[in-house]
Amino acid sequence: MIRTTDIEIRWRVVGEACLRLGLAFGAGFLVLTLLGAIPVYRHIAENSPWIPRYIGDSIAFAVGMLIIWRVSQGRLREYGFTLADQNLRLKLSAALGMVLGLTWGLLDHLPQVMAGDPIEPAYPLTLANVLGMLSFQWVFVGPFEETITRGLVQTHLMNKLRGTVTLFRWNFHIGSVITALVFGLGHFGPHVFFGGSWLSLIPHLAFATAYGLCSSYIYQETRSLAGPILMHNVVDGLLTSIDYLLWV
Repeated sequence: MIRTTDIEIRWRVVGEACLRLGLAFGAGFLVLTLLGAIPVYRHIAENSPWIPRYIGDSIAFAVGMLIIWRVSQGRLREYGFTLADQNLRLKLSAALGMVLGLTWGLLDHLPQVMAGDPIEPAYPLTLANVLGMLSFQWVFVGPFEETITRGLVQTHLMNKLRGTVTLFRWNFHIGSVITALVFGLGHFGPHVFFGGSWLSLIPHLAFATAYGLCSSYIYQETRSLAGPILMHNVVDGLLTSIDYLLWV
């Protein structure tokens, strides 16, 4: 059941939020595109895909932090950098992360398993690659990406827009819903850029949107990035760990 209450959307505000998101992630993709023109880097990236992930997300995070610092005039607490809430929903965040990560990890490989096709590693399983990818997915992806999406985008939308969307018994601020949709659609570029298949594109975007709704709800209720960061790390960490379990 879906019900809306007193929705007030100002598209200029949505455009501002998307522009900020585009500046942050666009800077990362621009650098990766320029580096991709260098043969040596291209060879390294193909064999160690965690390296471009670190580079791209680090640049996006840096640009996002600069924007947050400027628009908040240094009041980072207002953009989720706080642990002051008495209930940060950390247990709920971890539980949702485990459910989403395990569900998508199994469904993503189910067609290959059912068909009996061999599941081959996507890159050489060297110690550096395993540690590099696991550290990125279990530790760094959450702070990098949640700062930009929940912190930078959702905070702006929740401050400027009005109204709620009720999904079953959960009440989502309209800013939370728009952030989740933008987050889901925003995975189109990374999915294609990092070699994802067109066949899996729609399920991938749907899963990213579902995750975005869960993460946006936690941020909405706590106004802290702690829960969303934890959930993001658990989801992506489990997805990568499942890949390794199936590859070896």
